[in-house]
Amino acid sequence: MADTPDQVETLLLSFLGDNPKSPKQVRTAMNKRLEKSPDSAAAWTARAWAHYELEQFEDAISDATRAIELCGEAYLAWHVRGVAHFCLCHLEETDRDLSEAIRLSSGVELFLEEAYLSRGGARCDTGRLEDALKDLRQCLKLAPDHAWAYLYRGNVRCRQRQFKKAIQDFEKAIALDRDDGRPRAHLAWLLATCDDPKVRDGKRALQLAKQANKLSGDEYPGELAAAHAELGKFKDAVKVLQPSLRNCDDATELALRKRCLAKYEAGEPYHARWDE
Repeated sequence: MADTPDQVETLLLSFLGDNPKSPKQVRTAMNKRLEKSPDSAAAWTARAWAHYELEQFEDAISDATRAIELCGEAYLAWHVRGVAHFCLCHLEETDRDLSEAIRLSSGVELFLEEAYLSRGGARCDTGRLEDALKDLRQCLKLAPDHAWAYLYRGNVRCRQRQFKKAIQDFEKAIALDRDDGRPRAHLAWLLATCDDPKVRDGKRALQLAKQANKLSGDEYPGELAAAHAELGKFKDAVKVLQPSLRNCDDATELALRKRCLAKYEAGEPYHARWDE
């Protein structure tokens, strides 16, 4: 007999209760279960979740797809596939899968705030800014202290050129998660590169960029270089940014860093419109 959506949820919940299992433990357990029950949508979904938590996003998508084939009404299978697509920047697939997950979520709140968060992030990146704001409001309704919801909302407001509100959202994200460098990096980038001179604050940007890199293990050379450049320290900007080109695997980010580097080598800061 095929698994029901309730059985899909119950199995995953069994790993997240008072005695939670690690993603690796869940993956191992589901490997064994699938050997005996290869048509268990619950097992495919649980293993997809484990792959997702282990940042094995392609495997998560593959397993969740099999779960959906076996139980198309399973909210969690659509959810896991959607958030895995988001981590791979598959924005259309993210919107499609998480819209279906949200449609199926009546009475189910497990990870629902994350569905709204990721769909909101995807909609921001595709320019659906008002829809993104609606999703992020729903996320905050379910999880009022969700730091990344404020972070993503700050990104939306930057694109809407509502910079004062964006700064407030970034500051809120920083206050809610002081161990995460990403909100600091986003605010540093805004303060260093905004085309509106009233927004820019190179000194504050440099402080934030240094903090972001300290927290993350130097994951934000672009933000640090931009802050140096905004303060007129172009040699420092080049010194920070130039070595980072070798280790940048993201084509879009690499192109941006090269544009910035050319500016700094010419003795100019990098400023950009946020609504383009």
